[in-house]
Amino acid sequence: MGKTIKLTIRLSPEDMALLKSRTAKTRLSQSEYLRMLIRGYVPKAYPPELYFEVLQKLNRASGTVTDPVVYRELLGALHTLQEAVTVPEKIGDI
Repeated sequence: MGKTIKLTIRLSPEDMALLKSRTAKTRLSQSEYLRMLIRGYVPKAYPPELYFEVLQKLNRASGTVTDPVVYRELLGALHTLQEAVTVPEKIGDI
């Protein structure tokens, strides 16, 4: 879907500072941040580097697991962790 409509809005300096601060924490552009809000999602802050290091180590460790049940449980836990940290929250219908 191409972006075809340009929107100009006026913000107070305080609101602009909030927008800049929140987009910096998520590493999204201001446009993408606002689009996510319009679509009903609250973007989450970009995870710290430690999160990616731990995820990488756990992924490597999963390759050494030989028990299929333990392996599935580990992958499920990794998936749950990843979703909890990265998936935006859905805003309830207004």
